[in-house]
Amino acid sequence: MGGKIVPNYSVNFPKSTLQTAFAINLGSFNTDTSSWARYYNFPETGLAFFGSNLGNNKIYGNQFSLSPYIQFKLKNKKNPFYIKLAIGASYFTTHFDSISNTDNVAIGSGFTWGFQAFLYKTIYHNNGLHLRFGGGYSHASNGHTQLPNFGLNSGLLSLAAQFYNPKKEPKNLLSVSKQKSKSIFINFRQGIGFHELGGTAEPIGGTKREVYTSALSLGIIFNKHLKVRTGFAYRYYEQYNNYIVTTQNADYISAPKINSSNIYFFIGSEFLMGHIGLDVMGGLNLYKPFYKEFNTVYEKNEGPTYYLKKLFASRMGLNLYLINTNKLPQHNFFIGTHINANFGQADFTEFNIGYHFQLN
Repeated sequence: MGGKIVPNYSVNFPKSTLQTAFAINLGSFNTDTSSWARYYNFPETGLAFFGSNLGNNKIYGNQFSLSPYIQFKLKNKKNPFYIKLAIGASYFTTHFDSISNTDNVAIGSGFTWGFQAFLYKTIYHNNGLHLRFGGGYSHASNGHTQLPNFGLNSGLLSLAAQFYNPKKEPKNLLSVSKQKSKSIFINFRQGIGFHELGGTAEPIGGTKREVYTSALSLGIIFNKHLKVRTGFAYRYYEQYNNYIVTTQNADYISAPKINSSNIYFFIGSEFLMGHIGLDVMGGLNLYKPFYKEFNTVYEKNEGPTYYLKKLFASRMGLNLYLINTNKLPQHNFFIGTHINANFGQADFTEFNIGYHFQLN
């Protein structure tokens, strides 16, 4: 792969040359005709290793990522298009340092989240070989667990060769009938997250404190693989409480714990793949009083972006289920890890444990 870092802030963005990268993917065709695979033309899933030189060794160094991925075939034709999505963890050999590397405000820690989205076109295929050309987007962020944290974005072009066993390619399974079903469920989860107090660009390196979350939701599983839910969640921020008590803030000191709380309504969807779920949520903050104070101190911005970040919450990550979700068990438990955001700005990284109860 080859490409370029895309600037996401305008003031003194560090220069970089050509970004070069490679990826090694170990995956398999999903040919189980009794599960979610049939609904998406039997996509490929696996584990991707990604390594990249970012074009400025002094400031950015190198990036290495390990991510589960899924790859969808868009049309069943001779030279089809594919979409590949991956989310996992990245390691940067060079990141922000208050003495030796103050220019790197994009990445504030060695370990971060990593996300990639690519579109590929098959340009040649033979038994056991696919050649593909494509392009896509790569993003890394530590989820506000260590500042600064603007995040690092790249645009990349790719030339790829895929080697496989032609006998296992699911080309003859695309006519399998797709049975439809609906199942109602209740979800409860408890989460604990960590973050620093400060805006995206603040090189604070301060104390990390907890964010506690409890969420209850009701939803429907469509066709054993698409989990749609809606509900309410409560959060409590230790950082907010500590700030209110330490500064004796006149607007919030009368009830610091209540004013350090957040209640929001959410709608979420989860793509189930056996034991693994790719989880995305959007929410509307009903109560988050301290965000105004946080914004005044750290963001210094009262424009439209401020109101969007105050009103809307978002969340994305992975869940791991104890029992294969395709079996539609009445009782199931899961653990997960997610990045939470205020609209599109990282808020905190979270670890969860949850319980799933099937009503029918």
